[in-house]
Amino acid sequence: MLDYSIGKRCNYSICKQQDFLPFTCQLCDSAFCSEHRTPEAHECKKQSVKKQAIICPICNKGVSYTSGQNENIVWEQHFQKECTQQPTQKKSCPTCNTKLTSLNSVQCKTCGKEVCLKHRQIEDHDCFFPKRKNIPEPKSIQNQTIQQNNINQNQQSAYQPQQGNEQEICQICGKTFPYVMQLIRHSEIHNS
Repeated sequence: MLDYSIGKRCNYSICKQQDFLPFTCQLCDSAFCSEHRTPEAHECKKQSVKKQAIICPICNKGVSYTSGQNENIVWEQHFQKECTQQPTQKKSCPTCNTKLTSLNSVQCKTCGKEVCLKHRQIEDHDCFFPKRKNIPEPKSIQNQTIQQNNINQNQQSAYQPQQGNEQEICQICGKTFPYVMQLIRHSEIHNS
């Protein structure tokens, strides 16, 4: 004998078949047999009401609406009541009017203006601070460049033996060397 307390009867008016593994419709929450489980198969009354969503281009939030509503009206209501951000004016470079984005813009550290990459230098845009002209370098930088030039000149002739009996003399300790390169290596001892 069959136990009719297990399972449920199909709620479709034509079928009413006892099903031991019934399906529940997500729209109307009624139980149906495998043959009538889809909303189309059992002519679901709530099938015409579909939920949809649009994404607000300003605040990037989803705005849901049903198929009976106009999406333009729904978005307008969202914009007036719920939208957190108002549209921002598009930024452009004050020098060339190029549209600025986060990838092609730089803020000048001197005047604070936001400019395109082409006009990022102080000389290239209307910076209200004085423009840099030939600013003399500090003495320490000048000395370093002079020493670097001397080392470069010495390295060119470092591996060539001195003509005649000339010897290189260390100015710190007085030691003599037949090659310039040996003197340079020796001078590193005094610098460390």
